[in-house]
Amino acid sequence: MIDTVFGWALLLFAPLVFAYAGSSDLFNMKISNKVALLLLLPFPLFAWGIDLGWEMVGRHVLTAVIVLVVTYIFWQIGSIGGGDAKFTAVAALWLGPEVTLLFVALASIYGAVLAVIFLLVRARPMPMALLKQDWIERLYTSKRIPYGIALSAAGLHIYAQSDWMRQGIELLS
Repeated sequence: MIDTVFGWALLLFAPLVFAYAGSSDLFNMKISNKVALLLLLPFPLFAWGIDLGWEMVGRHVLTAVIVLVVTYIFWQIGSIGGGDAKFTAVAALWLGPEVTLLFVALASIYGAVLAVIFLLVRARPMPMALLKQDWIERLYTSKRIPYGIALSAAGLHIYAQSDWMRQGIELLS
């Protein structure tokens, strides 16, 4: 019973948080600190549950710290939002050192595609029917781009092939 519950938690928890972060950025143009904390706080429990080991936990933590330092610099120069920086670091904690560079590369590619889409959409007049939706108007008139969508997509892409997902499937088999 506990294996089944934990297996489902491995399959669903992080992907749901990734999806929530992307949708939060889409609708509110920010990723709340609470979302990053929601992903951060249960990490030790999940790491213990799959018997990740102290050395590997340390590597995951070191990866997250490095990503936090780099994203903090990007935030300081105004390239990304603070929520994006924190969420990227926590995502790196979960994804670990083996795939974090791939995660960042995918997020960059998805972010570039997202930026082009926003530039093309914002170059045209917004239909009057959409003006009634605050979140659509905010997306349309803001100079910012909700890169949390790209982070979310990259996180989901990588997580689907992760050891976390494999362990969850094994527990449910």
